[in-house]
Amino acid sequence: MSKHKFLIFMSSVLAVAIFALSSGDVLAQKKATKDATKQEVTLDDQAKKFGKMTPSEQKAAAKRNRDLGLLPGVAGRTAQAPASGASR
Repeated sequence: MSKHKFLIFMSSVLAVAIFALSSGDVLAQKKATKDATKQEVTLDDQAKKFGKMTPSEQKAAAKRNRDLGLLPGVAGRTAQAPASGASR
């Protein structure tokens, strides 16, 4: 009989917890006003937050390199012949 009492007790505790944590009209109104006041988050903002180079900085660096006549990636590098006697 004690298992049945424990099961009923735990069910009632779970029901009270769900009722207490569910959002009512007041909480829903607060969430709506917070969402309305949020600013739009850009990729630059995200990159700055994580300490990475922003996309606008990457575009500016690529433009500077193009103006200097550099090619993107490994296209501007020359092939290097392997040293004599070098083993792999």
